[in-house]
Amino acid sequence: MIKPLKLNDTMITRVAAASTLLLFVYEVYAVGVNYSDYFLYLQDSETIIFAVIGIVLFLASFYVFFRAVEFILSASWPYRLVSLLIFATALFVEYGYQKALGRFSTRLDIESAIGTTTDQQLATVSMYLNLRAIIPLALLLVLLYFVRPEKNVALKSFLLTNVLFIALFAISPMIVDQKFPTISTAAFYRTATDFLINGPVRNGKWGSGLTGIDLRRREVKKPPVPDDYRPKNNVVVILDESVRGDHLSLNGYPRETTPFLSKLNERGILHNWGIAVAASTGSRFTFNALVAGLTPYDFPDSSELKINTFPTIFQYAKAMNYKVQYFDGQMHSFWIGIDDDRRFFDSWRGVLDISEGKEFETWELDNIIARKVKTIIAGSTGNFIFVFKHGVHIPYQSNFPPNQEYWSPSYHTENKFDIPSGSQLPAVANAYDNGLRYNLDSFFQNLVDDYSTIPNKTVFVYTGDHGQTLFANGRSSHGGSTKEEAGVPLFIVGDIGRPVDTSYKASHQNIFPTVLDLFEYPDELREFKSAPSLLKAKGSDSKPRFFNPDLGLRVAFDQ
Repeated sequence: MIKPLKLNDTMITRVAAASTLLLFVYEVYAVGVNYSDYFLYLQDSETIIFAVIGIVLFLASFYVFFRAVEFILSASWPYRLVSLLIFATALFVEYGYQKALGRFSTRLDIESAIGTTTDQQLATVSMYLNLRAIIPLALLLVLLYFVRPEKNVALKSFLLTNVLFIALFAISPMIVDQKFPTISTAAFYRTATDFLINGPVRNGKWGSGLTGIDLRRREVKKPPVPDDYRPKNNVVVILDESVRGDHLSLNGYPRETTPFLSKLNERGILHNWGIAVAASTGSRFTFNALVAGLTPYDFPDSSELKINTFPTIFQYAKAMNYKVQYFDGQMHSFWIGIDDDRRFFDSWRGVLDISEGKEFETWELDNIIARKVKTIIAGSTGNFIFVFKHGVHIPYQSNFPPNQEYWSPSYHTENKFDIPSGSQLPAVANAYDNGLRYNLDSFFQNLVDDYSTIPNKTVFVYTGDHGQTLFANGRSSHGGSTKEEAGVPLFIVGDIGRPVDTSYKASHQNIFPTVLDLFEYPDELREFKSAPSLLKAKGSDSKPRFFNPDLGLRVAFDQ
């Protein structure tokens, strides 16, 4: 039997350095951690000083991890066991997020996890469980068995190691606005530090940085319009769920997933900007950024102050005397934005209100919404309607009736959190495309009877909240940092009264000023700088586009 080895400080330092390097290589090649994008970002940075600072912080995170390994190999058994528990937790948590979302965890993930039910948490275990965490954990156990220090370190070194981690990740957001990639344990400490500082430490409550604060939107200036003024049009913003831009035949996809919309495009009724870039790859973040007109350069926003206090399109609608009506095909109760937003709605309808308490098939929910919107726009002008559709949410087979299966075999699952195997991915794409075709075409067919005479000068602005991975590489359906998750459709249907240049490379940030233009809200009263309106932007105005998978990460879309 091989006996444990007594090592001096120099040898332990070498073992710690070798272990750090080995884990780095393992996480790049076996776990799929991406470092290259960050260095490309630094290469494109405006100043060499910024790039140097970014590299220094990146290296500092590895140095602190190296010191943590050095400590655990030099510590007595009680401290070894505590450190081992932290290391194991970090591995399984971070590798789980890397498997499901293609990234390590963030503070928003903790806040989301706190808000989920126990059943939801248990249902996602299989999605996030990454057995690759076992290998580095096993290696550490082997080292702990065979490596024995000549002298033990204790509490002082343990506290110093943890203080270094916390200090690094508490200070770095004050220096750089872009998260730097790092090793899994360091990423775990960063998430914990970010959560604690912007939650319990900031306001004494367990939750986000603004938990417990009475959030209020900033007021907007009311134009000099009479109280009885009624706008001469209707504006409808449609935010669809899980619609990937490159899967619409309208955008060149080889399958006929949008035959009805393609005909509207051919007739010049639909103005199509093709594949646009979503604000984020998650519904909540996308909605909050879109309705407040925020751009990728408004982040990071660690306090969440901008996203929760900047005025929204609902306020501008009320300022122009529109009646604001909200249809939520996602939930039964108000779940998005902040509570203060509700004072700007003349009516808010969730799933139960929309269905009037009647039973319905999931694939018919959006059609029910479409018919209700049709009634409103046919009856009067001066309506601003926001529709958050159910769309093509997982599981995909729930979004089309069995007799509308154009492409087969079509993937079916009882657990929407299942991750299909590689051999099942073609069937997943079939199910998704079937859902797209039925949902999009039937929704717009139910929305207006005759698009050549859309009633009351109604204009529809359509986009998706985020795209889909379609479970490629074993990833979750969305929430990561790939182009497939960020690419969404963006088009306008109706008479907008002017020619537009659809060669402009559009993003969600362009929707806010576009809607304000449709409201005819005066430019001189707009206090907050925003992106160009789609009604005015030219192709030559296009700039590189970005999206924010989370509040602290900006990812280039056009590469």
